[in-house]
Amino acid sequence: MPERNLSSIRADVDALPVYSDHEHHLPDSFFTEGMSLDKSLSRTYVAWTGFVPDSGPASRAALLDNVRYNSYFVWYERGLQRMHGITEPLTMENWEYISGIVSKNHRQNPDLHWQALLNNGYERLIQDAYWNPGDDMGHPEAFVPTFRIDKFLYGYHPDQVAPDDIYPWELYGFEGGTLDDYIACLRETVKRRHAAGLVAALKCAEAYNRRLDFDQDDRAAAEAAFGRPPELVSSEARRLFSNYVFNRCCELAAELQVPFQIHTGLGHLGGSNPMLLLPVLERHADTRFVLFHTGYPWIAEAAGLAHNYANVISSLTWTATISTTTAVRALQELLDVARSVNRITWGSDCWVPEESIGAQLAWRHVVAQALTERYEQGTLRAADVQPLACKLLFENNRNIYGAID
Repeated sequence: MPERNLSSIRADVDALPVYSDHEHHLPDSFFTEGMSLDKSLSRTYVAWTGFVPDSGPASRAALLDNVRYNSYFVWYERGLQRMHGITEPLTMENWEYISGIVSKNHRQNPDLHWQALLNNGYERLIQDAYWNPGDDMGHPEAFVPTFRIDKFLYGYHPDQVAPDDIYPWELYGFEGGTLDDYIACLRETVKRRHAAGLVAALKCAEAYNRRLDFDQDDRAAAEAAFGRPPELVSSEARRLFSNYVFNRCCELAAELQVPFQIHTGLGHLGGSNPMLLLPVLERHADTRFVLFHTGYPWIAEAAGLAHNYANVISSLTWTATISTTTAVRALQELLDVARSVNRITWGSDCWVPEESIGAQLAWRHVVAQALTERYEQGTLRAADVQPLACKLLFENNRNIYGAID
């Protein structure tokens, strides 16, 4: 077999399809109503830097001056170029011109936002429509839903609102009853959608709202909170109620034999270290937990859990665009220590196709770089480069979430 180098390995990686384990793709209406470059950027991780273009020159200039070298911007720009056939970098001078191209392309093809994903290397994307859990956005050709269970963690009373200004009882048609009736509603809601092929996994993103220390059940505390008006329920009582519901979701994931995706890292930074989930991993040994984002910035901790626990799937979702250099190190560490190479996954975790395509390019870059380093160091044989790349780009997610129909 001929000698390999970064160029040849990257060519092999670039030729493979990609399966994403996480996406927040927005509804059709977002892309068909006044689409522009500024609007696209407003729903990207670039905006999380605090520099959000508002169609005015000052905000655009501030964005370019502050974040041009940031990983979020670098890969968004590359995705923008790839999707819209643009060769030059984004500047103040060509901003309006490029924005016109984006607007025209989306206007001429209302399906461009999801078709571009399939036309640029994606074969399937797991969709987390947190505003309507279990929704495939009307495009089953591209998306298969995960079911975000977070709303149920807040439903101790009909007047209690969950994140995104959603009332769980109203959303799921729960008409009241006991705590057991509420859990039955949760189970039936998820099981019904699962039977319809609309639940590839369960998902919890509560790391944005609370610590990840989901304790053992306190049934009495959950019952005491249930049915009480929100103003009479303490924050600790809410936490104990959510612990109880979360544990039922872990059991349900095992029963349905679907993975349970958990957001770790960033978010509510003080309480999102993946090590906080250690008791959960032990308590629910039959549940397969997908620990998202490699726990960034706790990369080593996430790898340690992958080393010790057979029910852990390590996902580099989002990591490649948070910090591309860290993602290479995280992948190398997981390849070194994870119990199985078949439990290492990735997803784009984006809202708009320009960024999703850029995130995919980032992941290909990370895989090619990591495999090249291993080959050059003598820890990866030339014959193993292609099989390993296939696992990381699509095979692992096919096996974990389901093959393409």
